[in-house]
Amino acid sequence: MKRLFAGVMAIAAVLVLAGCGGAGSPASAPADVTVVPGDGYATASWTMSPGVDYWIFYAPTSGNLTPETCSSAIVCVTKVNAISPQVLPGLVNGAIVPPLVNGATYSFTVNGRTNGGPGGPGSASVSAVPRLAGAQWTVGTSAGSNDLRGVTYGTVFVAVGAGGAMFSSTDGAAWTAVTNPLASTNPNLNAAVYSGNYVAAGAGGVILFSADAITWTQQASGTTRDLNALASNGAGGYVAVGANGTIISSNGGAIWTAASTIPSSNALYGVTFGNGIFVAVGAGGTLLTSSDGNTWQAAASNTSLDLKGVAFGAGTFVALGSAGTLVTSTDGVTWNLQTPISTNRALNTLTFGRQFVAVGNGGVIFTSADGLAWQLQSSGVSDNLYAVTSYTNSFSGVGYSAVGATGRNVSSI
Repeated sequence: MKRLFAGVMAIAAVLVLAGCGGAGSPASAPADVTVVPGDGYATASWTMSPGVDYWIFYAPTSGNLTPETCSSAIVCVTKVNAISPQVLPGLVNGAIVPPLVNGATYSFTVNGRTNGGPGGPGSASVSAVPRLAGAQWTVGTSAGSNDLRGVTYGTVFVAVGAGGAMFSSTDGAAWTAVTNPLASTNPNLNAAVYSGNYVAAGAGGVILFSADAITWTQQASGTTRDLNALASNGAGGYVAVGANGTIISSNGGAIWTAASTIPSSNALYGVTFGNGIFVAVGAGGTLLTSSDGNTWQAAASNTSLDLKGVAFGAGTFVALGSAGTLVTSTDGVTWNLQTPISTNRALNTLTFGRQFVAVGNGGVIFTSADGLAWQLQSSGVSDNLYAVTSYTNSFSGVGYSAVGATGRNVSSI
């Protein structure tokens, strides 16, 4: 498959150099091409001139790249009809190209033509190295003044919080208030999740449902206890957990039922899905598992400290909590107590994109590739961060968005 892909790209490059004929002519190369790397992608920008059709050539090489040398490279991709800023790989000639390899050096050049003519000379070759998101964070525009307690991503970002606060965003940086159907009472909202539909949960057993992140309706949850966290199995199945060991589940997000077997009455603070099972964590080291969201079993966490969040990634479940407490499991059943994450700030939750990202009080953010070794990152804020979500966008790029006190939000791409 790799040889076929490389061959197609090389043929495309030859056709590019040959031009399309006609009355068109080459255009001058842009002089200000820049490339900003992301997680599995890169964004190329330049000043466009009217009437010029720009094409981008890029290859995994640290050497000088030109449109001519692109045709001789083992793998060289040509993006036709490019518009600045252009995200790569994205769609190339109608086909989805695999993400760029993090840690590898890529070279980029841009040329132009008018009226379907042959391409002109390429711009000066620019190099960039894609890298994992989570190390560099950007502070977004404040989303109101209430604390934000939950965030998720579907087709857009949705953040929810104290006093019934609800916001949406297309980029995780600029936020727009969303009408809460319970505006008369404004119950605190503590969590949000997406799996084909959006679901938000909060105080007094409140469940809100939306197909588009704009119009929300209240659903009957069957409980008046506070709900603290939500998870989905990715196939429309949802689980919400909360006070006094409360667990409810739904197929689709509209009709909710209480779990039939719950082996603990401790408060539950976090829940996730991975490896075919749901895992919920809570006060006093409580750790519960379920294959269907209805029948739950207790698992030994090997800690009596509160566990606040749990996530699955890279074949591993990771749960964290008070005093940097850290426990891990490969199957969700047998858990190992690990060296605590070194922090004097409370950690509130975590997520997984291409690595684990944990957030906490004082704006603290930690990242880890394996859930064992953690690195402190600079968030750029000192406000408490209460929730974080990962997302994969349409061009296979991975990023993170975290929200917290007084509408604070930060993002990493």
